[in-house]
Amino acid sequence: MKTNISRLVAITTSTFFVGMLGASICKPVGAVDFKPAQVAQANRFNQANQYTFTDPIRTTQIVFFPQAPGPVRVDDPPGASQLTYQGPEGEFTFRGKAIRKQNSPLGLLITVTLKPNADQGQLQLTLVLPTVNLQNGQKQEFDTVAIKTRGLGFVVNRAGAELTYLTLPFKGAAESVILPL
Repeated sequence: MKTNISRLVAITTSTFFVGMLGASICKPVGAVDFKPAQVAQANRFNQANQYTFTDPIRTTQIVFFPQAPGPVRVDDPPGASQLTYQGPEGEFTFRGKAIRKQNSPLGLLITVTLKPNADQGQLQLTLVLPTVNLQNGQKQEFDTVAIKTRGLGFVVNRAGAELTYLTLPFKGAAESVILPL
């Protein structure tokens, strides 16, 4: 009896889906397990693909894409990310190997070099990205920080710390958007 009910459900389900696809002749195809597709869809809507960060006085805006939007570039490694920065130092777009990512207890640390001048002191930005889960694909807001790190440059025998830090608070927004290929 249990086998007949399972077979009837499988036939009804497969007939329904074939009918929904517009086929005029419906033949039962057997039992179909839809769980992997449902899980993939749930994961897709629970993970953000765009993160936008703004400081409280709106002088700096950062947009981070874990998977860089198109067009695909030949020199991009697989799974390349993209980060755009607009702030006091200027406007920059970083992609692929120019973005360094490191997992930490704080979250994902995303580092880019804003000013590479080693003579005067290099300026780097490290953004802390916590894990953010979307609920039903809805935009989620959160708080985080970024740290600007400046080196001394080539200074001979200078006493003191070789790096200085400026911590910046940011409001973040995580969302799942349609990206160009």
